[in-house]
Amino acid sequence: MSDRTLGSEIAGFFEASAEHRPMSGLDELMVHNHPHPLRVMWTGDSQAYERIWFTAQDHVGELMVVAGMGMYPNLGTAEAFAIVNCRGRHTTVRAHRKLGDNRVDMTVGPIGFELVEPFRQWHLWLDENEHGTAFDLRWHDTKRPIYRQLGLGTIVGGRPFEGVAGYDGFGRQEGWVSVGDERFEVTQQTYCGTRDHHWGVRDGVGGPGMYRGGQHPHSGEWVEFEDFGLWGDHLLYPLGDERRRSGTLRGREHRMRFEPDTHLLLSGEVDLIHDDGRVQTMTFERLGNQTAYLRCGMYGGPNGGTPDGDLWHGMAVGDGVVSGETYDANDPAVRARICGLDQHHARFELDGEVAYGIVEPYDTLCYQLCQAGRLGFSLLD
Repeated sequence: MSDRTLGSEIAGFFEASAEHRPMSGLDELMVHNHPHPLRVMWTGDSQAYERIWFTAQDHVGELMVVAGMGMYPNLGTAEAFAIVNCRGRHTTVRAHRKLGDNRVDMTVGPIGFELVEPFRQWHLWLDENEHGTAFDLRWHDTKRPIYRQLGLGTIVGGRPFEGVAGYDGFGRQEGWVSVGDERFEVTQQTYCGTRDHHWGVRDGVGGPGMYRGGQHPHSGEWVEFEDFGLWGDHLLYPLGDERRRSGTLRGREHRMRFEPDTHLLLSGEVDLIHDDGRVQTMTFERLGNQTAYLRCGMYGGPNGGTPDGDLWHGMAVGDGVVSGETYDANDPAVRARICGLDQHHARFELDGEVAYGIVEPYDTLCYQLCQAGRLGFSLLD
């Protein structure tokens, strides 16, 4: 094969539908750093990062998977995590390595992410390991990812926040997940999920001394209905939909209910206020103790980093280091100890349509916000 033919094949692989403009298929890779060479970020800020994140959850509240990978070029580190919650048995596997020069390599230890077809299909895996969980999943996009910029011009910890850019999406999964001696078959008819890919500067990257208090109490709801997917205030339309690009809600009003002993989120109502003034009320209810506790995935904040070890994104843990643990999330005392940025698997209902997705508060800041009745948040009796 000639270099010219090979180049054409590579270029063809990274072509993307016009509905994703201005992005090309290359935007699926973790290589963003305009305007410098790929190995050198556009900023000298040590908190510069790029991250991909995926979820897969069933329709019955037995199994959820959350996995992600981050690269920190100015720190020279890369890491990945995989969380599997099976009926409250919450297991995390984390892996760390030096970044090196190849930012197309999206594997860290037993955890891997492979782009199969831009904005259409991914392959995710967690190889067998000492923590008793593994999976091999194919991800299929269903809603149209759209590029956008977030948080530009805000002030965090007394300094300008350079913000982040990226895109979000929804999809279906197929494959398998093993937990101990049990194996779960994953089909596109019985599992759904959401994903995102962001790059920029993030508070807390590098360790607890780098956290400047930028954590918000509630990220939003991520759920896919037939006509649109709701990612916070962002409305994503099905692939090939005649509506161009995406939409944005004018506002949201939240009324929430919490566990009385731990103040972790249980259920709620959300008024979705559309641009035309139309209001839809969406309800949700957490399914059992099916929560992915993202502190275990190194998402540090006011509650700290990992519950045991205090690891934060971007920290130099070592090259080839793999760690993890299992918690019993059915125990209220355990939930209270490991909570923070939490992704609750929930059943949603909107205008009679039932769907399954994620609610992400920062527990227990979200309870405090609702208790104070501020910013459109209140307690639900």
